[in-house]
Amino acid sequence: HADLVAEALLGMILFSIGLTYGFTSIGDQVGVLLPAAFIDTFEEPPSPYYPYRQGVLIALGTMFALGFMATRAEPALNVVGQTVEKLSKGSFTCNMLVYSVCIGVGTGMMVGATKILFGAPLIWFILLKYAVALCLSSFANEDFINIAWDSAGVTTGPVTVPFVLATGVGCSKAVRASEGFGILACASVWPIITVLVVDGLRRLYKSSTAPRQTTVKFVG
Repeated sequence: HADLVAEALLGMILFSIGLTYGFTSIGDQVGVLLPAAFIDTFEEPPSPYYPYRQGVLIALGTMFALGFMATRAEPALNVVGQTVEKLSKGSFTCNMLVYSVCIGVGTGMMVGATKILFGAPLIWFILLKYAVALCLSSFANEDFINIAWDSAGVTTGPVTVPFVLATGVGCSKAVRASEGFGILACASVWPIITVLVVDGLRRLYKSSTAPRQTTVKFVG
């Protein structure tokens, strides 16, 4: 099996090169360009390109879309989704987990971007999102609590981490912020929240569509 090992090794090398020179560079360029949508930046002399409110919506919407697509490209996410679908016997499908995690990471990137772009304090984001996650966990089943909290591990994947960090650094350079960290911290908890919300909606729908049993009393 030496040929298979060589092919796997070659694939990992090409994958790492593509991340380093492609995906990470794109993340840095996107981070630099996004603030130019609504503020005047040194890197883009013609900026801002749009009115302030419209530019903010475009920038945050783009951050959400990029986070969604970067997470969807994670190789391990489909494996986790298939495992969850098998263990739940199809009640929580692979697509439900995959897209709920993607929405969570996209939302986290969008919220985390406000910390860099507008100088919002990160501590309040951290306290609020963990409070929401813990509150939702108190109403969920034990099995799905484990699934939801483990799903946050997708933000440590080989695709998401370099892209998110590069985007944050690019944004910080554009707005002259002291550092570009915080986006990954926000993106790591929102998948927990979205998975728990989807599970709650799934259970609510299941209970509402379940046939109701009626009891007939005979009087004699």
